[in-house]
Amino acid sequence: MVPAHINISHYVEKTEALGPFTRSAFWVQGCPFRCLDCLSPDMREQGGEWLSAAELADVLLEIYARLDIEGVTVSGGEPFAQSAAVADVIQRIRKRADYGVIVYTGFTIEELRASGGVGAASLLKEADILIDGRYVAELDDGRPYRGSSNQRLLMLSERYKGVFDSYYNGSSARRVEINVGPGRATLVGVPSKEAIDVWRKMRASTGRLAQIPKV
Repeated sequence: MVPAHINISHYVEKTEALGPFTRSAFWVQGCPFRCLDCLSPDMREQGGEWLSAAELADVLLEIYARLDIEGVTVSGGEPFAQSAAVADVIQRIRKRADYGVIVYTGFTIEELRASGGVGAASLLKEADILIDGRYVAELDDGRPYRGSSNQRLLMLSERYKGVFDSYYNGSSARRVEINVGPGRATLVGVPSKEAIDVWRKMRASTGRLAQIPKV
């Protein structure tokens, strides 16, 4: 069997803006959608960095051990465009750690289930929470944790049952983090229109996003 490889845009080691508890997050490169006012149009096309599933799993496991991370949030780009590889990464991690998984996707869960794809089914099986649906600019109501009101917050396992309501329904404000380092800026979270303006100005002045290190 040919080892799975995954195309990554960037990652953050630690965030509290993309799901319950302290977690890592990574963004895949490539997306089939062309949503109006997309925050990350640079993630639609080719680019990023190719890693094997084993390499990315090792990166995330090292972060997990060093920073006491609860799990990971996967966004993009479109994670289900690389569903088999993303699922492979998570499966490798879960053989060695108790790891929570949240996935953002532009597909609806009905579309994913109807596709019949083995990779999609595998990634859905690994996801504890799925935020589904394409971003629709005119339905952007400013509510936290998803970009527009058509998108749903779906609990697919019991892992976050005790904190799901308090986390996702306990705030009316969007929360973001902007991580700035030498030569890069990374936006984490679902931003308000005001935060998007600040982000674009900061990114213009700091340049490239964080890159995944080789291990």
